[in-house]
Amino acid sequence: MESFDKRRGLNENQEERFLVGMFGQISERLKQKYNYSDEEIFKLWNNELLVPVAIFSGKLSPAEALSKFLREKHELGFSEISELIGRDSRSIWANYKRAAKKMPWPFEVNGGISVPVSIFNSDKSILEALVSYLKDMKKLRNKKIAQMLNKNPANVWTVYSRAMKKQNGKKNEK
Repeated sequence: MESFDKRRGLNENQEERFLVGMFGQISERLKQKYNYSDEEIFKLWNNELLVPVAIFSGKLSPAEALSKFLREKHELGFSEISELIGRDSRSIWANYKRAAKKMPWPFEVNGGISVPVSIFNSDKSILEALVSYLKDMKKLRNKKIAQMLNKNPANVWTVYSRAMKKQNGKKNEK
């Protein structure tokens, strides 16, 4: 079977320029339309796992939703999830078991905003990390975040405020 670049009549140099050009166009589109930062695009390039924000809008706690999503959609073990998000593997196991009981069916995610899994590896709670990322990196307002997470905007403000206190407390310690 003939390769794509041979059918298009591209030599290696032309193909490289074509692919770099396409990557540039895709990154610009992600930046303009979806508020992606250079760091996020780099993480995508390196195949970092992305977590859809929609999974946090249901009845599960944020920790349960994240554990269930990573376990079922990406087929990760409890210790792998533990390493990714910097939490104890026993709590990952407990969160997954509770989530599987509350919601025995798999997540149905159809697009929307996704966040890199690495944001959850911090001293902040899962919800604090998510809200601060959406606010600081995606530049979303409390009302929009509240709609996405199916929460009250006042609760989003409280969660963000707590996250900033933790972040500022850490800066003062250094």
